[in-house]
Amino acid sequence: MMNFWLSAALATCTARNTCLNRTPSLGRQYSHLAHYVFRKPSVANHRFSLLQWSRSNSTNRRKSTRPRASLATPLPSKNIGTPSPTAEHTEGAVHESDSPLTWRDYDPTGGMPLRTTEFLQAEIDTIFDSSPDQLDTDRGNYILNVLNYRRMSGALIDQGITFPADTGVTRDQAVKGLQYVRSLDPTFDENAAGQQWVDEETQRLQDQLIQRAERLGIYKTIDVDQSVETVPEEEQQGTAHGRQRSGDSALIALRRENESRWEAEQAQKAFQLKRQAAVDIVAARGPLELVGGVQPSTALATVDAHNINVQRPPNRAWLQPVERKPWVKYYEERAQIIKDNSIPQLSLVARLAPALLFALLFVSLGVFLSDNYTPPPNSARMFPDTPPAVATLAALTGLLCLGFVAGRFPPFWRTLSKYFTLVPAYPYAVSLCGVIFRHDTLSHLAPNLAILWLLGLMLHEDVGRGTFLAVFFSSGVVGAYASLTHCVLSRSWMHYIYGSSGAVLGVVGAACTLHPLATISIAGYDMPIAAWTFVAAYGAMEIYALVRRRKGGTIDHGGHIGGMLTGILAGLHLRSRAITSDVHTDVVPKQ
Repeated sequence: MMNFWLSAALATCTARNTCLNRTPSLGRQYSHLAHYVFRKPSVANHRFSLLQWSRSNSTNRRKSTRPRASLATPLPSKNIGTPSPTAEHTEGAVHESDSPLTWRDYDPTGGMPLRTTEFLQAEIDTIFDSSPDQLDTDRGNYILNVLNYRRMSGALIDQGITFPADTGVTRDQAVKGLQYVRSLDPTFDENAAGQQWVDEETQRLQDQLIQRAERLGIYKTIDVDQSVETVPEEEQQGTAHGRQRSGDSALIALRRENESRWEAEQAQKAFQLKRQAAVDIVAARGPLELVGGVQPSTALATVDAHNINVQRPPNRAWLQPVERKPWVKYYEERAQIIKDNSIPQLSLVARLAPALLFALLFVSLGVFLSDNYTPPPNSARMFPDTPPAVATLAALTGLLCLGFVAGRFPPFWRTLSKYFTLVPAYPYAVSLCGVIFRHDTLSHLAPNLAILWLLGLMLHEDVGRGTFLAVFFSSGVVGAYASLTHCVLSRSWMHYIYGSSGAVLGVVGAACTLHPLATISIAGYDMPIAAWTFVAAYGAMEIYALVRRRKGGTIDHGGHIGGMLTGILAGLHLRSRAITSDVHTDVVPKQ
């Protein structure tokens, strides 16, 4: 009888070993068959050896994280071989150890069985409320085992009831399976299991990060004493005591290595510079031994053909930069019309149209003043003994000098920047007239005043005060608008325009147009060219300079050309009006 049962056991083992690698369901069926065969007490030893063999060959089970009791029991027959010393769980087998298996002994993909035997088809149909053609026994047991594993391990809080798509498990089946699993043990605390799962997963991920950091060389694990510090300051990181206990980190060691390398490179560079300086001195002074108190000198002398030493004089003075006072900085900041360094987003029309309307209005007022101005009698004049031309030019000179002096006082800087300076990036229309009265340097103001007095007296005597002022201011406004147009079209946003050069050249153009064949006298010396030749030559040079304009230039060639053309047109208008009215004595002198 014993030989019969032993033969059946061997046949069962052979069948399981053959079918386990092909179909998991067949393996489980043979496992139950082995369990059924070895139910009699007389063959208990044979049953335990078979279970040990099946557990050692199982590939669906997760290895236990703790040691288990050995279930090894030798068989009477020596043909089976020595059993495995470690027990692995197999579905359907009865575990005889004092320590029961937990969810840690199972693989999460296969799950944890609810009982020692699988559920039959009738039980599966009752649990999932389905028919055999909808859910078979293998899939039903798979669902229950996986859900039981997730519930016991706490993974249900993380993975939920979602199954892989290739398993074919629907959400309704998973919900019904979870309801049944919960009904078997309603007192189980899923929240506590979930919290334990979260803690263990956090620790596992932390260990992975530490291992990766150790492989990269940026972290080093050191066994140190974790006792509580008696001094509160020593608990802080970065203290000398803390570094003595734990040592320097890899980052600190890398930083020190880089610092030492940088210091070595700097020392090498300094040595090379010093050596090169010594080589230069020896090359300049000859092969001398710089010893015995002879100091290197960089003030080297050279000898010319006449044996004369030539060298640069020593520096005897130097300029120390002076920082502006706080109240000056305040007015300097207020004078900045454009606060940031970005160009205001204005269209071409927004920049040029208002200035054009102002220029046309101003020229119209000049024409009206020229036609309707009546000179006051001598009794009404402030300086009756002063010629009108001298008085007019003196008043203009005073205004121009007043603008020059105002630029030296910080409280006037904002007004000068806004109404007496034309900025292409953000122009003010009123500034077309205000630019005439601003000069920042004496080298800019003095030439304009000299030319104004040189040719302004002659023009004023010919046309009178009203027409002279109309020509002067109209030329300045039109010249400023011409310069603004040129800067806007050329996108020269960083330029700024000021000065009376356009107005003065307008006076020159008008005077030379009224006297085209006259000669120009400078300091009592008559220039051997006609007036119209001078105007033509000067205009050609301005046009050439405008076309070949270089970056960084400070001369407003566009304003010069605009002002001169305005004066020439005004002179032609005055000549034509004089010819039409047949008045030649007051306006156009006889040639």
